[in-house]
Amino acid sequence: MGRRWPKISRKRSENSCKRRIHPPSAPGRGGGSTVFQEYAMTKAADKTMAPAVTRDVTLRIGGESGEGIVTTGEVLARIAAYAGLEVYTLRTIPAEIKGGHVMFQMRVGSEPVHSEGDALDILLAFNQEAYDKHHRELRAGGILIYDNNELTPPAIAGEIQYALPLTSLAKGIDFFRGKNIVAIGALVKIFGLPYDKAKAVVERQLGRRGADLLAKNLQALEVGYTYAEQNITKEAPYNLGVPEGERGADHRLVMSGNQALAIGALAAGCTFYAGYPITPASDIMEFLAAELPKVGGTLIQAEDEMAALGMAMGASYAGARAMTATSGPGLDLMIELLGHASMTETPVVIVDVQRAGPSTGMPTKTSQGDLFLAVYGGHDDFPRLVVAPLSVEDCFYAAVDAFNLAEKYQMPVIILSDFALSNRVETIPSFDMSRVQRVQRLLWTASGDGDNSY
Repeated sequence: MGRRWPKISRKRSENSCKRRIHPPSAPGRGGGSTVFQEYAMTKAADKTMAPAVTRDVTLRIGGESGEGIVTTGEVLARIAAYAGLEVYTLRTIPAEIKGGHVMFQMRVGSEPVHSEGDALDILLAFNQEAYDKHHRELRAGGILIYDNNELTPPAIAGEIQYALPLTSLAKGIDFFRGKNIVAIGALVKIFGLPYDKAKAVVERQLGRRGADLLAKNLQALEVGYTYAEQNITKEAPYNLGVPEGERGADHRLVMSGNQALAIGALAAGCTFYAGYPITPASDIMEFLAAELPKVGGTLIQAEDEMAALGMAMGASYAGARAMTATSGPGLDLMIELLGHASMTETPVVIVDVQRAGPSTGMPTKTSQGDLFLAVYGGHDDFPRLVVAPLSVEDCFYAAVDAFNLAEKYQMPVIILSDFALSNRVETIPSFDMSRVQRVQRLLWTASGDGDNSY
């Protein structure tokens, strides 16, 4: 298997990786791209100099819930990925139904990136709160982009500042809620990303909302791009370049951990899913609701987590490869049935996308605190297997392994993911389908006396 449940080692290795990639650029300010540092210093000294091509950049976007901060980041990440670049994202969202601060961080480069980055190279602040919360993490000589309809930051020596009137530009085309798309257009120009890729991604990501709304989104994209070109710079002030060779977009996938888990389940032969919506596991059910019927599978939204696991066990007993997904509070409720699945030797896969806090906890914050519950939870003792994916790519293979282990040993298998991994969008290699082998469960066959073993 090559996989063990403690995930702390993954974070240690990522931290060490970040230290190697980002040597400190200034005391107390963390690291940044070394090539970017050289460019920023020359840019400050001579604004006529051409942009330098650099290895990677760390961008953070901050604003209010409802302003489309996550959409801004996700669309921009996919534009960069489809242009052939590598991306790695991180987000924090509030637990409130409406309002609260949202942050989306993206690291993008021409070489594979394995962490979210240290200090920020670029900060896009939609409002004053975003500036107040995140500006201290912008490294010396970094770029601040801000909505000057919402805030006026003080000038700081060595810092490059670009005023971007997102609100007024959006209002100018009678599309106030599209100011995040205006921001995407401007960032596409600032990054030196291909506009045709940006347009294609917007059409793909936002085209399902209707032709009229898509036309407005494309107009907002063009307005932002044109404004940046005419008022900020004709040359991309931070040019990532587009990698050549085999790291082109045709050889890479762009997806989140939850999507990779769901695709892995399909590759493993899953034909039945029952679940109850719970953050941050609901994306798995939403993805499979669209994809399972295409392979002749069935998905049921149950009335609670206990019913969901019971349905999955029943489907498995009838011969289907079955799974459910939940978070810590839901796994608490499943414990009795978990023991029942083990006692009756019923193969079933349970995904636990961990979130912070006991009881209801904090649905939008990440945690890795369910290990003991997954390994030891339940009255008396019964066997179960627990696997923990290490990355978005590994989520796919972990799902395949989980189904094979469940079938081979006829017991429940728990996949431990977490909020950060489940929502993180990365560029990953195409899946190696030669590694996907389906292990079949042992079946009883009748003999002359009906007394033979499995």
